[in-house]
Amino acid sequence: MVWTGTAEADVIRVRADDWCPYNCSEQKKGYGIEVAEEVFAAAGHRVQYQLAPWSRSLEDCLRGEIDAVIGAAPVDSPDLVFGAEPIGQWDSTFVIRKGQSWRYDGVASLERIKLAAIIGYIYMEPVGGYIEANKKNRARVDPVGGTQPLEQSLKMVAAGRIDAAVESRAVLEYKLRQMGLTGKLDYAGATQSGPIYIAFSPKHPKAREYADLLDQGVARLRASGRLRQILDRYGVRDWK
Repeated sequence: MVWTGTAEADVIRVRADDWCPYNCSEQKKGYGIEVAEEVFAAAGHRVQYQLAPWSRSLEDCLRGEIDAVIGAAPVDSPDLVFGAEPIGQWDSTFVIRKGQSWRYDGVASLERIKLAAIIGYIYMEPVGGYIEANKKNRARVDPVGGTQPLEQSLKMVAAGRIDAAVESRAVLEYKLRQMGLTGKLDYAGATQSGPIYIAFSPKHPKAREYADLLDQGVARLRASGRLRQILDRYGVRDWK
């Protein structure tokens, strides 16, 4: 569908914290935001993207104070309006110092290490349940906060101050390249992956319309090869 100028143009307010390469700074926006901008521009709408803490973004979206969040999974809230087309995959992938022998092999294997976990984040099960159950046990889980918690976690692993960090594989690959740590840390197993989405506010009267537009647009970008061009700029493989 190509916009003819007859429909009312909307500003779609999207928020999330920095989760590169899905969504990044407000300058280099991330491939998910670039995709959303192209899709909604074709329908005559404009995306207004800003960074904000994830928990606040999610709450504001559920209340209808913003229109959408990026990087959401159904586990975040069943009330969000999801389309059929994800904008990526997420999992809980572990990284350790190069040369270390530990590998993730289920929850029991986590009891042998000290793991960095970012405060307020949801991790793929069963890792999420383990972190929640051990969040006050500093011998097993070291909570990391601040404005750059993943970067801090990876530095701690590289320095030997902690045994492992955990994050989505695509995010880790991007961040390790950015930090120059690709050859210094090893991947050490992961949970199964699941889809992540741009999800819309249940309070917005056009939420389902926006989700459908995004579904159609992502399929169109994939078929034309344009999606591949956007992903290549971030070193990301298509998840389908």
